[in-house]
This record gives sequence, C-alpha cells and structure tokens, in this order.
Amino acid sequence: MRQRTAALAWLGDTAADRQVAEYALCALWAEPRLHEDLRDAVHPVLAAGFTHGDGTAMEAKDTERLLWRLWHAGRELGYLDERERSVDAPISLSATGRSAALAALRLLAEGPRGRV
Repeated sequence: MRQRTAALAWLGDTAADRQVAEYALCALWAEPRLHEDLRDAVHPVLAAGFTHGDGTAMEAKDTERLLWRLWHAGRELGYLDERERSVDAPISLSATGRSAALAALRLLAEGPRGRV
C-alpha cells in the first residue's frame, strides 16, 4: 500500500503530469538521460496530446516544468540515482526507483483512462 501511495504521488495530479511521468519513466527505464535529452524525448508526446486552456501549443518550457516536478519528487523519494548532483549529470532510476516506476506504470496501465 505504501508503494502504491508513493507511486501515485510521483505521478502527479493532472493528466499532463501523468503523461509526462509515463513517458519519462519509460525513457529512464531504458537508459540514463541528460535533462535536455529527456525533455526532447518527452516534449513531442506532451505537445501532441495537450494544449493550454487558450488553445496555444505546449512549449518545451512547459515540458521542462512538468519534468522538474517529476525529477524533484523522485529525488525526495529516493527514486533517482544521484551520484552527481549536477544539472549536467544524467538522470537515472535508483534500484528503489525502478521498482516504483514499475508500480507507477502499472497503475497507469490498469487504471481507467485519465484516472488512477
């Protein structure tokens, strides 16, 4: 139950948060990524599915903001490996983070669309 609660917290509250989390966790599962590489991988997915309330397109800075929330929460929960605490260091999942990422992705896959 604790792992489910932590996974839900890591996913965020909005559909955009969860879309970014899903794609970012899949990308990080495969290999460590630099911040900008992760943003560049996630942004097309976010931009294809979301717009701002006024209809304008999502920009890279919007993706960065959502990724920062995921990154910050992951750091606080111990889900990201932080041998180097530098913006230029690659982001990778810790052993605990891999388990949490699986739990989070499972919640997204098994839950009703748009809701977990």
